[in-house]
Amino acid sequence: MFRSTVTLGRLLLVCSLGSLAVLRAAFEISGDLPGSLQAESVTVVRESLEQRSSIPIATGRPTGGRLRLHVDAEPGLFKLIVGRSEAMFVAGAGQQLRIAASADGQLRLAGSPDQELFAAYEAFRTESLGRLVLPARAAIARARAEGNAAEIARLTEAEVAAYRAHRRELNDFTLAHLRGSPALYAASLRWDADYRGDELAATVREFVSAHPGLEISRAMEARIEQSHSTAIGQLAPPLSGMSPDGAVVTLAGLRGRHVLVDFWASWCAPCRIENRNYRELYRRHQPDGFEILAISVDEDGNAWRAAIAKDGASWKHISDLSGWKSPLAARYNVTALPASFLIDPEGRIVAKDLRGADLAAFLGNLRDP
Repeated sequence: MFRSTVTLGRLLLVCSLGSLAVLRAAFEISGDLPGSLQAESVTVVRESLEQRSSIPIATGRPTGGRLRLHVDAEPGLFKLIVGRSEAMFVAGAGQQLRIAASADGQLRLAGSPDQELFAAYEAFRTESLGRLVLPARAAIARARAEGNAAEIARLTEAEVAAYRAHRRELNDFTLAHLRGSPALYAASLRWDADYRGDELAATVREFVSAHPGLEISRAMEARIEQSHSTAIGQLAPPLSGMSPDGAVVTLAGLRGRHVLVDFWASWCAPCRIENRNYRELYRRHQPDGFEILAISVDEDGNAWRAAIAKDGASWKHISDLSGWKSPLAARYNVTALPASFLIDPEGRIVAKDLRGADLAAFLGNLRDP
């Protein structure tokens, strides 16, 4: 009996180790470094898009100017740091990545299928941003230099629309090229869940089915679940936080009113322009049952309070002053600003990113249904 127990214990240990082997894998990074980086230490960190954090997982040093680093880690998104030079990359199990460094120390990794997909995604993202969004930002800068407030407001609306189109292009690229690759996780940060959302969810399910138990599988499942929780027609997730004067404000406390949940920051120029628009709408429609709950992703409390005062934003405000690490923004799957959710008196989401004339028209119906 004792003998059987020992055998069973060994069998369970072997099975456990085998399961860990399935979950964990390794990849290698190798290549020659330029002279400026040959004496530097090397670190590989895992990037968490959810926590906005970098976790060191491997270190090493080049020998004779050449680096060969074995990294024991699950597939995912990583960053290679050599001295002050950095390079983001994606790695899958058992893949070999080569370092390609320029003489001035710029790093690039290549050689693995998943990294090539990630590099293609990043190249497309840069091109799309330059084509759709940056021209509007440049035009806003020119209008600001000329002091043309009306043109700034018009162009800001154009920039917000252009950024939405940019994110939808990234969804298209994801669905066309990244299925089944850990590069899917790298792209997930900028997904627009309201565009081809069912296809994104199916793509994540396919990945999770092929790679159960991975950290990035769990993270993408959670992102899809969060996007569903903030879909139009869903009960709005709860929100609670500290106001600038230290009082606790909750979304539940505003039940019975139409509430615009607005995510913003003092450093976000489009958000600040939107505040000016909200000011008149709030004055006019607050007596009709309209409220604004503004959630800041600022880190600087003084900047947050100063922006509220300067913009005359007399509505309700909360923030945990943790920037993009804020669980308030994560709860609503907010990764870009400005972002807003219109909540009806029963607490359901009835519209997203309603602004300008569209928001004014909706609020006009509150007075004259």
